Amino acid sequence: MRFVGSRTRAVEALVFDMDGVLLDTERVALASVETAAHVVGHEVPDAIAVRLIGLGRDRGSQVLRDGLGADFPTDMFWRAWAEDDHDRIARDLSVKPGVFRLMDTAARRGLRCAVATSTGSEMARLKLRRAGILDRLVAVIGRDDVRESKPSPEPYMRAVAAPGTVPSMTWAFEDSLPGLTSATLAGLRTHWVPDIAQIPTEALPPRVRVIESLDGMCDLLDSV
Repeated sequence: MRFVGSRTRAVEALVFDMDGVLLDTERVALASVETAAHVVGHEVPDAIAVRLIGLGRDRGSQVLRDGLGADFPTDMFWRAWAEDDHDRIARDLSVKPGVFRLMDTAARRGLRCAVATSTGSEMARLKLRRAGILDRLVAVIGRDDVRESKPSPEPYMRAVAAPGTVPSMTWAFEDSLPGLTSATLAGLRTHWVPDIAQIPTEALPPRVRVIESLDGMCDLLDSV
């Protein structure tokens, strides 16, 4: 695969999901689901908890109501989840392998980097700042920056517009099916970096490329 040609650039920007791609926070989020479920007096089975990965609270609330009943206390659940998640993140915020190496490589190549996340923009910026990533980004598109969250293409369309490029010259990196769907519908060259969410190969959107880690993408960029 060609990344940067002598005259025509095959890629001009990289757009990342945040949790599970840049930050090793999906395990933290799932632990907070368990805590919040205890607070509201409900059990949230693992199969439902995993389906929350990659979704904003609006779509996540629908998953909870569909799986656990229309009377599930979503507002109370999300308040308890946010409090516990914030506490856990304050104690331990880990960056996924290859993140800084890939961003260093992108900077050398003149590629702009952005984030499209289902997390609210204020919290996303706080986490990215704590991780030492925020200053490397030209934009952070959070849930409150768009009308529709993933799997709608809107988050990635906004993220592409921020660095001033076009979808066909922008690469996306995602760990969840809602995120992969969002990026592919927006027309980006999309890569699945598996984390917790298991996605059957036949369920992947068309033309998604699977990479084991961001380190692997560094090796390809460095080989050009």
